Amino acid sequence: MHIHLFRNARKWDSCLIPIDDTTFGMILQFKVNLVRVEPTTRFFMGDTYATGNGILHDTYGRFHLQRWGDTEWENYKRDFVNVVQRHWSDKFILDPSKDWYVPRTTSPRNSATIQCGLSIQLVDTAARAHQTYRIIHPQEDTFRSFVVENSRTGIFTHQDLESHWNDRPTRIGSETHNVSFLQTTINHEFGHTLGLDHVNGVGNTDRHYGVTLSERENQMGMGGLLTPRHARPWIQRLRNHLIPQTQYDTTVTFRGRVASPQLIEYWDNDWRPAAPTTAS
Repeated sequence: MHIHLFRNARKWDSCLIPIDDTTFGMILQFKVNLVRVEPTTRFFMGDTYATGNGILHDTYGRFHLQRWGDTEWENYKRDFVNVVQRHWSDKFILDPSKDWYVPRTTSPRNSATIQCGLSIQLVDTAARAHQTYRIIHPQEDTFRSFVVENSRTGIFTHQDLESHWNDRPTRIGSETHNVSFLQTTINHEFGHTLGLDHVNGVGNTDRHYGVTLSERENQMGMGGLLTPRHARPWIQRLRNHLIPQTQYDTTVTFRGRVASPQLIEYWDNDWRPAAPTTAS
């Protein structure tokens, strides 16, 4: 197997570096331009636009833009990097289907695993960036943040770095319960930047965010739970780093797994403790 250590691309760069004879680290590297949107800012992104009069027009309504404080803006930029990296970096390990790596030492071919990392570098201009996000400070709290993956852009609000509870009717077994899910919007939207669809495919209806409890609690549903499926961006990126040299190499595949336990971030509001049994 021929290994390319570094690769550049429009959406992100990446590196695949040996840590030791049995472990590699693969890091997706993003250069991100965060654009500070003020009431006087003018921009157009399809159905979402601002003309500089303090009003943001969007498919879901009109929103009154507020000014950013300088300290608030600097804190947002710092927290953006911390929140996204903490959630997505070092959360997956890729296991090979068979031995594939031959170290430079005399060791035989082995089944080295790959640890999945993610890093973000903030840059000052869109020309230097892989991704450009406009950050708004609306008076209302009903704006629906979004990412446009193909154009490598998105719009987020000042509240998107914080976790929020959302109540949704959710199927649990044969019943429907009212369940509260905890999610951080920026982590869900960054999943779209990574190329991940909603848990039930492409679309924005309620069903696309899940129906059952396991679907709803998913990071690409209404919750924050990461699953092996979310390692797909790293697996796909491997194709640019590992170049098969033999027929054997072409048969090597990788499967993702979550690297560590996760918190349960939902609450079933209709849960009731089982009735105590009566001794006979």
